[in-house]
Amino acid sequence: MSLTMLLLYIILFGFIPPVLWLVFWVKEDPHPEPRKEILAVFFAGMAIVALAVFLENYFFKSNQLSREAFGYSPAIFQIVNLLGFAFIEEICKMLAVIFTALRSKYFDEPIDAMIYMVTAAMGFAALENILFIADSLQYSVNQTILVSAFRFINAILLHASTAILIGAGFAFSYFHHERRWKELGGAIVFSTLLHASYNFFIINNTDNIGENFGQIIATGLVLLGAVAGLFLFERARRIINI
Repeated sequence: MSLTMLLLYIILFGFIPPVLWLVFWVKEDPHPEPRKEILAVFFAGMAIVALAVFLENYFFKSNQLSREAFGYSPAIFQIVNLLGFAFIEEICKMLAVIFTALRSKYFDEPIDAMIYMVTAAMGFAALENILFIADSLQYSVNQTILVSAFRFINAILLHASTAILIGAGFAFSYFHHERRWKELGGAIVFSTLLHASYNFFIINNTDNIGENFGQIIATGLVLLGAVAGLFLFERARRIINI
């Protein structure tokens, strides 16, 4: 495959889907943020993937050493990895916002936290997509299309949903400084559990109960997260109008 075709596939199947989802979520903002701020956070979300990969590799190796030392079961080993990886990715997306938009003069409404979090998440998902697409291209173009379609519906929307939940933690504590860490901490925990649960059902997909049962459950979790995200956006809008 030529370099031109490779770049075309990466842009078409890796980069564009997260951008389309970003456009959808940004339209939920009644007072849109400047494009330069959105772009800065989006690219910060892409860049933070490097930190996430580094931390995940370190966590995985540490978990392996712990398993060897304490002898816990493969199931526990997997669950710890799933929770650790999900937590790392959610924290990294949050850091991308903290180091870019959080101190911006444009960060002046509760809903802005949700907009910037979902923007960072789409940047994160874009680079993650590109890595998956580049890997799948070594098999076949059909495999690339299948991977892209699945990620467009599930994985990208998962990143958006969990990021919105954390953004809501920021948003709803905007006027409650005394409860800020409690509300934000709860949002991070819930997002981590949702993310880890999704990964669990994808990895342990089984047809013992029904064909692609794990994928069905994972898709249901993603849709639930998306509906929760829309509900939280509506609540944030009401906060602005109070």
